[in-house]
Amino acid sequence: MNPPLVQVGLDRSRAAVEVLGEVHRRLEGRGWPRLSEGARAVVLQTCHRVEVYFEGLPAPRCVECYLDWVGWDEAQRARVLPLLAVRTGAAAARHLLRVSAGLESAVLGEDQVQGQVREAYRQACARKAAGPVLHRLFHVAFRAGKRVRAETALGGGDRSLAGCGVNMMGRALGGLREQSVLVLGVGEMGSLAARRLRQRGVGRLVLANRTWQRARELAQELGAEVVPWDWRCRALREVEGLVCATGSPEPVVPAEWVAAAAEEGRLRCVVDLAVPANAEIPHPLPRRLTAIDIDTIGGHLAAEEERRRAAVTAAAAIVDEMVQEWLAGLGRGEAWRARRMAGGRGHLAG
Repeated sequence: MNPPLVQVGLDRSRAAVEVLGEVHRRLEGRGWPRLSEGARAVVLQTCHRVEVYFEGLPAPRCVECYLDWVGWDEAQRARVLPLLAVRTGAAAARHLLRVSAGLESAVLGEDQVQGQVREAYRQACARKAAGPVLHRLFHVAFRAGKRVRAETALGGGDRSLAGCGVNMMGRALGGLREQSVLVLGVGEMGSLAARRLRQRGVGRLVLANRTWQRARELAQELGAEVVPWDWRCRALREVEGLVCATGSPEPVVPAEWVAAAAEEGRLRCVVDLAVPANAEIPHPLPRRLTAIDIDTIGGHLAAEEERRRAAVTAAAAIVDEMVQEWLAGLGRGEAWRARRMAGGRGHLAG
């Protein structure tokens, strides 16, 4: 059985951060891929992956649709094609379940990706873009992620990039209780970081976001302060720590701001959770400044991931079991449709 499912995409295991950053910049404001009549799709776009799950299109047409969506010319396509992952049928389903389970994350077992998979599906449903195969697949993926975290040790310890970044900032600053931290961006990643900072007892928490109301709502929840987005340069000089987590395709904190805040202000640690990078780090690095980016976090968590790897086999077994459940469900659906059609023909013939 070969379900009409194709997954096409780039992720951190195949493409460098610079390539993924370029894709994110190209897709800024571009909207949804154009689909031919009868085709369906779900787009999963995170810091570390840009994937489209297609239903009802042959694989070559799916690849063409993906490349058209990103907007590469012929020369760029030749460079990127070897990096592109293309999976079909059960292999595509298994990949999504592994993503939802945290088996394909930069931080093995991180749970933020579950929310991202849910949001991708929610957006597809809002657009009426998902077909029956994709509906069934994503619901199975949600249950697979939940089971892996409940039944294995894969979800132990720090499981989100934001949480790990905050913990590393705490170590760099010698604790957070007497420190002030500015968080730029209150989307999913920034909100996670802000909540983790509050849980860790940060002395003063300051938020800035392009949309004032979103920052104000989170500030009220966490007992934080809000500054206007255009005041972020001045606020940077008054804090020991900066967390960047906006969805901007360009840096929102120039290198000269960082240098001035470190040399003339109080800034001692920058954690950049964004891809592409949100903060430009000056070179040479100011003497007392610690800069932490996604790659730094990943490297620092190597030992933590090693502990989780003992749970990978059990987690992968759950994924394989639930892929078979998905396939069986598709088979029951096909049988039901065949019986219904046969029943309809019999009625008409009579």
